[in-house]
Amino acid sequence: MIKAVFFDLYGTLIDIKTDEDEMWVYETLSRYLSYHSVFVKPYELKEAYFDAIQQHFNKSTEKYPEADVYKIFSGIMHKYDGKKYSSGIIIDTCVLFRTLTMRRFSVFEGVYKALESLNKKYKTAIISDAQWVFAEPEIAMLNLERFFKNIIFSSKFGFKKPDVRIFDLAMKSLGVVPEESVYIGDNPARDLIGAKNAGMKFILFRSECRSYNGFQPDRCFDNYSELEDILNDISYEQGS
Repeated sequence: MIKAVFFDLYGTLIDIKTDEDEMWVYETLSRYLSYHSVFVKPYELKEAYFDAIQQHFNKSTEKYPEADVYKIFSGIMHKYDGKKYSSGIIIDTCVLFRTLTMRRFSVFEGVYKALESLNKKYKTAIISDAQWVFAEPEIAMLNLERFFKNIIFSSKFGFKKPDVRIFDLAMKSLGVVPEESVYIGDNPARDLIGAKNAGMKFILFRSECRSYNGFQPDRCFDNYSELEDILNDISYEQGS
């Protein structure tokens, strides 16, 4: 019997598009940082941002390493000034960066109605390859936090999907086993493979419904109005 439903965040619950490549993002952020005595030219800031992430990946011993953008910007600010900054200033820098890169941001149609219904029948949680410093306020902005008592962000652990440990952590947080769990996501390479290796059922959202690297989604859907019936079908099959 299905007891818990786990969701990916971006591309599954939240329809989002960002662009971290545009130079004007770093021009604006560079001006902001100068108010905190961090003087770094825009092109240097952009280079420092991407280089710091890559260096973290290169040093990590994880198979699927994840960086923490909070630590990335903290390192940049200390490098170009040297003094100690409060967590509030670093968070504000991260949030401004995110705001400048944002191009599209909303929940997918039908998400609220589906979650309200599912919460009456299942435990729910989020498993996301997301930056906590962005995602925590964004979940609150879209009033999604009321549906999820447990949220697992890869940036807090240093590894990301499809590493099965992140799925195991989420199931443990809800007190369920793989046979009682369904994961819903949009990225087969991370979501489908990770969930299946963790022993969970998997439902694919808005992607081509086919086998990926030998793993087959249990169901696929394009509209949240379909989701509850799909979960009912899976539960029925398990019980039969």
